[in-house]
Parts: sequence; C-alpha cells; structure tokens
Amino acid sequence: MGLAEGNIGFERHVTRRLLVDERSLVVLDGLFDDRDVAALYAFLRALPYRLNDVDVEETAYSRHWKAEFPTEMAEGIPLFRSCVQAALDLSGSRTLRLSRAHANLHLYGDMQFPHVDLAGGVTALYYANPEWKESWLGETVFYDEAHEPLHAVAPKPGRLAIFDGDIVHRAGVPSRECFEPRISVAFKFEPSPAAR
Repeated sequence: MGLAEGNIGFERHVTRRLLVDERSLVVLDGLFDDRDVAALYAFLRALPYRLNDVDVEETAYSRHWKAEFPTEMAEGIPLFRSCVQAALDLSGSRTLRLSRAHANLHLYGDMQFPHVDLAGGVTALYYANPEWKESWLGETVFYDEAHEPLHAVAPKPGRLAIFDGDIVHRAGVPSRECFEPRISVAFKFEPSPAAR
C-alpha cells in the first residue's frame, strides 16, 4: 500500500519519493508562495496551544504542545486545502477521509518519541515555519520495522511530507541555537467507512 504517482500538478513538486519497509514517504517542496507561508505561520503562532498531547501512553510523562482544529477549518484555509488535496491525490486508489487536523509546537528541550499515527491511513505533515536554518535541526525521523532510523526530513519552510500512517516516526525538536518554536500541521486521514 504505497502512495501512487498522483496528480501531475502535485507530482512536479515531489523532491523525494522514499520507501520505508514497503510504505511510502513523499516529500513536496515549492507548493506555496513565501508570503502565504509567512501569513499562515503568524496565524498558527497565535493559536491557543495546550500541553496535553503524548506520542504513546508509555511516554505520557512527556507532554507536548498541540492545537486542535476542526477538519472543516482545515479544508477552509486555501493552503491547508492544498495539503489535503495533495495527500488525497498522491494516495492512489485508497478512499480516505480527513479525520483529524492539528498544529504541533516544539521548543528546544522538548522530548519526542517514536510512534505511529494510524494503520491503513495517511498523514500529511506541513512544516509551517517561514524560516528554518540548518543549524536549528528539528528533522522528522522515520524508522524501519527494526526501529532503526532510516530517513530524516528537515522542516524546510512550506514543505509537505505525505506518508503512510503506520510508519514509525518521531518529530524533531529545535536545537539550542533556535529561539523559534518549530511548528507543523498534521492532517490525518483514515480509510473511509465504505473502503473498510
């Protein structure tokens, strides 16, 4: 079950197409105008984040910042609508529905742990910062079935990573050199009830 070649409009923005134990990870760049990325970041910075999310129950002692928003809102913001459409177009013949959308905020010193999102689903992860220096680190790490790190995706401004929801992955936290929060938006898709 991998991501298909997809819509030609999105395909031209694909910069990496990787496999993680037969599961797909696709990275897209250059989808969005710099001004739109900056405006959306300002909006996301102002959201009310709550320190109430965990990666897995075993690491519940280490909570991180999250702002949930209704899926209708995700489909109503033009940049978000493009993220949703790219995920649907690049998901091949699978019939998916957007089940959750939320913003993640990570600061230097935060702890993140490997986890999966949803077996049989797809996650689209939008990197929201309008500026990101290489020395700030913060890469999302993707692991193979043996839990060995296999691929890293840097939080490049406006980048979109679309991956099968059962790939083990871990959000990266900013380095000591970074005084900005690393903000991403996760769009999580599950198989639609008719497809199950």
